[in-house]
Amino acid sequence: MESNREVNLKKTLLAASWLFFSCATTSQNSAGLNLMSESEFETITETYTEKTQVYSGLYNIMDLSGTLMNSAVARAQLDQNARLYQWDAAKMTTEKVKSDEHLNKETEIFISFFTPERKHDDLHKNQTLWKIFMDINGKRYEGKVKKIKLLTDELRGIYPYHTRFATPYSIVFPVSAKSIESLPVKLTVTGPVGSASLQFKTATTSHF
Repeated sequence: MESNREVNLKKTLLAASWLFFSCATTSQNSAGLNLMSESEFETITETYTEKTQVYSGLYNIMDLSGTLMNSAVARAQLDQNARLYQWDAAKMTTEKVKSDEHLNKETEIFISFFTPERKHDDLHKNQTLWKIFMDINGKRYEGKVKKIKLLTDELRGIYPYHTRFATPYSIVFPVSAKSIESLPVKLTVTGPVGSASLQFKTATTSHF
């Protein structure tokens, strides 16, 4: 009769084997592309995502979550999209070229924005009451804001923290993302309603 220790050891080995083969089966899509695991994608996304909440007394006036699109995040999103949409090698190559051009030209930050007053949720409008800027190494950049018109489920495929209660926005700044990867990046959303900032982690290595 097996001891409890032997039974527990077998359970541990079985779980480890299941995890290994589970990861192995998700490392390729149907077209045979080698992709990072979904858990690695989630880890990279979390690393370069920051969140904050702003209150006035007990009243929540703003929730702000954002992901900085650097080389690591761009690569992770390419692999995730290749997994979700079953890209082949040709599609992956095309998307890599587009992503690389984007990183060389500008910096993009995705934000998931919530405020209880719908009239204040207007970051993309010309007459918005909000001011949005990015501070890098003593320089300040103003961004171009675009409201993202995708289904919540589609967005959650690459931004798992986004919810249907928040509004998704893309903010693009006129500075190369690759040129600032070793520098601290701070995003600020401010106005009469309130002010919130996100301080993003510095990328130590290039993943692209």
